[in-house]
Amino acid sequence: MDSDLFTYQPASPLQASRQGALAGTQILVQPDLSVKDWLTDAGSRALAGFHAVMDATTVARAKTAGACLTGSTHMAELGLGINGNTMAGALSAGYGRVGLVTDLLGEARMSACLAGWYGFKPSYGLVSRFGLVGLVPSMECTGFIAPNPAEIAAALEAVAGPDENDFSMPAASPQPIGPVAASENGANRIGMPRQIREYLPASAIEAVDAALGRMAQAEFDAGFDIQETDLPGFDLFSAAHQVIASVEASSSCGKYDGVRYGCRAEDGRDWNEMYINSRSQAFGTRIKSFLFQGAYFQFENYTDFENACILRRKLVSRLDDLFEATPLLALPVRLPHAEPERAETIEETYTAFGLTLPANLAGLPALCIPAVARDGETDLGLQLIGPRLSDAQVLTAGQRIYTRIQGDGNK
Repeated sequence: MDSDLFTYQPASPLQASRQGALAGTQILVQPDLSVKDWLTDAGSRALAGFHAVMDATTVARAKTAGACLTGSTHMAELGLGINGNTMAGALSAGYGRVGLVTDLLGEARMSACLAGWYGFKPSYGLVSRFGLVGLVPSMECTGFIAPNPAEIAAALEAVAGPDENDFSMPAASPQPIGPVAASENGANRIGMPRQIREYLPASAIEAVDAALGRMAQAEFDAGFDIQETDLPGFDLFSAAHQVIASVEASSSCGKYDGVRYGCRAEDGRDWNEMYINSRSQAFGTRIKSFLFQGAYFQFENYTDFENACILRRKLVSRLDDLFEATPLLALPVRLPHAEPERAETIEETYTAFGLTLPANLAGLPALCIPAVARDGETDLGLQLIGPRLSDAQVLTAGQRIYTRIQGDGNK
């Protein structure tokens, strides 16, 4: 096993069927997604040595569709950020064709952007969370990394749909995703919130404008209609996300007490000291900081948590209004000065993921398109974001761009 990339790598790929939509597709997972008998520690000492006793719904469906599971890669603790994340490296090294990455802040899109691959966060409620070691239940979901949107669409269609074990999912089956997303038809109008310009230096704005300008040209099958839109309060997405997410994380991690769940400290003189020491030893500094924040808003300043929830609803409504005028939004994936793979503190992490947070807060589908907007040596990436459950529409637009990029590259 290549321990630099993998937390677990089976002697031979795990495959339940040789037939299906994903027949032969090699898939990598992170160790927060349960694969029976595989190490599932979510990158945290709190779950050190834990091996899953059953498959997550997503894993079971992928296996039924013929996929081959080739291993699980290192991840940031409990999926918060991408420092220590080796999924992109394992994919680039040829160990897999599709990666399943928990997207809480924008991790799937950011990892894909750094690797030059396509990354997708599906709509909240489209993919089951059953079997996922969760941290923030209302915002996280399983994201996808692959060489192109069509392969993401095929994997998404194979695993999406209702699951009686996940109460957050709608009962209705989703619309077909794969065949639609592989087509050349779809939404033609894309808006970019003007507020994004406040976050970018002039060189980055020029790169994004140039990328959108190319997409508006006639060679993109009559061209996309690019419009500048208005999204007031964009700067509030980060604050709302952090307050709500920290409270949910604090609540979610209550089970790691050394009694019911998680590692147990050996140096406690009584049950209370054992509990305190277990919690102290279970988590790294960044997760501890996040949990402390959540506990503060949960127990000392609950009004701010309520206000953050009200603000979340207002921001979601503003996005809904925006989508009535334009079916897709475009904005960069990353800031040119941020280093998400090196972010250690909560402040650094939220700063680095500032442009990807809106899709998670609102539960929207978002696709990272790499290598279309560069500021010097930095690939800013370009996100396409659509209304909730418009996943096929977002992936169709992405495939259209991918096809044109490939065509240009072969000229």
